[in-house]
Amino acid sequence: MILQYTIIVFVTQLIFIGFRTVNVKCVADKNMTGALISGAIVHIAWLISIAIGAVSMHEIMTHFELEYIPVIIASLSGGLLGTYIALRRMMSS
Repeated sequence: MILQYTIIVFVTQLIFIGFRTVNVKCVADKNMTGALISGAIVHIAWLISIAIGAVSMHEIMTHFELEYIPVIIASLSGGLLGTYIALRRMMSS
């Protein structure tokens, strides 16, 4: 189950951070449709990621279940990669 959580959190963080960056640009450009669509994607990805991440942190902090550490690492790396990809796409367009 930890492997599935790790993969899901990595992907949802990638989506969350990537689309959050897109959402900020849409808001700055006053692109209502883009802001609403990207905002919905951000929200769904955030809910999934935070649910799994909170459970993982709870297990680490209260029961010292260190096998959840890959979930936290996946959250961080997915977020960083999502930021990198989104900014690279924006800089090239």
